Parts: sequence; C-alpha cells; structure tokens
Amino acid sequence: MNTNNVQKKKREFPHTLIIISTIILLAAVLTYVVPAGQYDRVETVNEDGQTRMLVDPSSYHRIEQQPVGLLDLFRSIPEGFRQTSWIVTLILIVGGTFHVITETGAIQGALGKIINKGKGRDIYFIPLLVFLFSLIPTFIGTLEAYLAFVPLGVMLARSMGLDALVGLSIVVAGGGAGLASGIYNPFTIGTAQALVGLPVFSAAPFRVFAFLGFNASVSFWTVRYAKKIKEDPSKSIIYDVEQEARHEAESHVLPELDKRGVLILLTVFVGMAYLIYSVLTKQGDFKTDAPAIFLMMLIIVGIISGQSANQVMKSFIRGAQGVVGGIMVVGFAKAIAIVLENAAIIDTIIYGLQTLLVGGNRVISALSMYLIQYITNFFVISGAGQAAVTIPILSPLGDLLGLTQQTVCAAFQYGDGITNLLLPMSPLTAGAIAMAGIDYPRYFKYIWKIILTNTIIGAIAVAFAAFVNLGPF
Repeated sequence: MNTNNVQKKKREFPHTLIIISTIILLAAVLTYVVPAGQYDRVETVNEDGQTRMLVDPSSYHRIEQQPVGLLDLFRSIPEGFRQTSWIVTLILIVGGTFHVITETGAIQGALGKIINKGKGRDIYFIPLLVFLFSLIPTFIGTLEAYLAFVPLGVMLARSMGLDALVGLSIVVAGGGAGLASGIYNPFTIGTAQALVGLPVFSAAPFRVFAFLGFNASVSFWTVRYAKKIKEDPSKSIIYDVEQEARHEAESHVLPELDKRGVLILLTVFVGMAYLIYSVLTKQGDFKTDAPAIFLMMLIIVGIISGQSANQVMKSFIRGAQGVVGGIMVVGFAKAIAIVLENAAIIDTIIYGLQTLLVGGNRVISALSMYLIQYITNFFVISGAGQAAVTIPILSPLGDLLGLTQQTVCAAFQYGDGITNLLLPMSPLTAGAIAMAGIDYPRYFKYIWKIILTNTIIGAIAVAFAAFVNLGPF
C-alpha cells in the first residue's frame, strides 16, 4: 500500500504554482545572464490628440546590469497581486455571484429545457456558439471581459452532458479566435497600422479568412472532444472534477423554472447585456464597472430568490472561496513579467530576436517576423504594448527585406493573439481555469491542439500576405 502511494506521488504532475514559480526563478537567473538594455521612447501625438510612447528602433543601448536580488524576487509576487488587483477583484465577485445564481436553479432549469428540446443534437450547436463568442473580441479587442462568461459556459456544457473544458473552449477559445484574427481590433491591428502609417483597419477582408479559419479550428477540436466524452464520459480529461461536480448536482433536485426563475434569468440577461453594451460603447471603466454590475445582479437575484441576506452572503462567500486557487495563479504569474521588467532585459530579448530576420526570401522573412512576434508575446502579453515595442523596430526591417507594411502588421497580429490562451501568466487563462476549477496541466493537455492548428493557420496567412505583397485595401 505504501509503495503504491509512493509511485502515485512520483507520477503526480507539479502543481501550477510550482510551474510558475520555476519560471519566475528562471526569469531571475536570466537577469544575471542577459545584458540589460533599452530602447529610447519618444512621445508622439496621434490624430486623435492622444499621446503615445514609441520606441526609437535605432536607439538600443546597453545599460547598467540590474540583476534581481533575493528580496526583489520575493517582492515580485506581492507586486504581481497588486498590479492584477482588478483581475483578482473580478474573479472573486464573479465567482461568488454566479454561485448564488447557480444555487437558485434558474439557469439549470432553463438550460435543461433547451437541451431536452435538442434531443441529442446539442453538440452540433457548438460551432454556432463558438462563432457568437468570437465576434466581440474581433471588433473591440477585449478578451478579459470574457471571464464574466466562463461560469455560464461551464454550466452550459455540463447541462449538455459534457465537461467544463468544453465550456471553456466555447467561451474562451472561441473568444480567442476572434481576438487573434483582429478584423477591427483597435488595440492590436489598429495600433500597429497607425504606427506604420497605414489606414487603420485596412485589409479587413484579408483578416476575415483567418477569422473563419480560427473559428473552424476551435469548433473542430471542441466538437471532436465533445463527441468522445459524450460516448464515454470517463474519457474526459477532467473526469474526476466532473464526477465531483455531478455528485454535488445530484444531491439537489433539479428545480422547475417558475416565475422567480424567469425573473432571475431576466436579471442575468439584462446584466450581461449591459456589460456587453458598456464594453462595445467604451463607456466607463470595465475594471470597475464589471464587478459593480455583478454586485448589482447579486443583490437583485438575492431579493428575487427570497433568501435572507445572510443566506445570500454565505453562498457568495462559498463561491468566492472556490476561485482562490486561481487567484493565487494570477498573482504569481504576473511576477514573471515584473522580474523581467525590473531587470530591464525585455528590450534586450527583443533586440536579440531581430537576428532571426537576416537573409531569406520574402516569405521566410515574414514567417521569421511572425515567429519573433509569437515569442515576444510570451514576455509582453498586452497587444497594444507589444505593438508599441516591436512595430517601430520591425517596420523599417520590413522595408529592407522587401515586405509590405501590411505584411508586417499581419505578422504582428497573428503572432500576438494566438498564444494568449496558452500562457499561464495570461490573466485570461489563469482566471478562466480558476473559475472552471481546472488545473493548468490538464487545461494545456486540451488546448494545445487548438493552439497548434491556429498557429499553422496564422503562418499560412502571413506567408500569403508576403507572397502577394499585401497592401492596404
């Protein structure tokens, strides 16, 4: 018995926090090995009167080495929590509020009726759901807002007899398909094209093809996985998680959708609709408005459900407690970027990557540029931030290599957007898997196929742009 326990422990995959802590330590070691350096930033004013800090591509220079000390290494973790405080707040409030909503049984009752009417054909609605969730990010460029929809996606998937990974795939991977294609994304393609002097959002029809390709990729792998676990639930990557979730669900009788349930659903719908509206119209600040909207939903749902204030708050706390593990991941993950930034080695890393662009024909040069953006995204997750750093550097290189500026922007767009779903330091990834109750290693086991397929689609798009000398249209 003891021998078996020892063998099980040996086969156990490292905890997510151990993986991230190892990366933090590796980043700290790099601060002693990689020379510190930086590009000069120049403040410019665009046509809208907004100021921007742009990188002078010819200004890279070495600066005094700033290795991270032991105390600074540990300081980076609480600093990571401080800098991601809005994500932490959102996860806690959304997690708690959705737990209260879930316990009323309103959503379960409504979804149950819908799925029953589907008569086993519900899996084939997945591509439509993926498409719908991909629309908002490709037009407004935000994906963190989708954290609010993760619990709903998980609930929807489970009501179809599937698992939480399917729910994540529909909501988060579907949203990622839209973000990566960036048809009218103001923060990525909009920023990049403005920096190189192209008409903003030009060549949108070209990006539509990538949008459809990414959608097909997510839909294919999601439906394939869904069909497999529909036939045999034990093949679920998170079978133990689903067994526990179903065990909890089976301990309660599925409630009928009564008038109170309808009012609760209406409250959720109005709250979600207003959240989407506020994001689309850019009214207010999403970081504070989203949690505020969910708190309002919490109070209204609590009143409609007929529960006492104490019951509502106890349920809210239970829901918030369920996402604490993911919150820890968010704070730890942010520490990686903080270590690299404090040591001033990010610019050096980007400078070194430029050597990949030397030589080759247009297609090879464009794919090398795509690779650089792909790798850079592991260090600079912000789309607008990555554009501000890399586009002023790669734009003149594109001219020298015979690449159109539209190709440079395409390499940036697809290199920036695809891996966001993969990175454990991404607030979206960390927050989503926290809300779904899934550990990162098993999430990776599922998502890597989608990432690989999307990477190939992105490479094809960039190669095509280089081959035809894509210009503005």
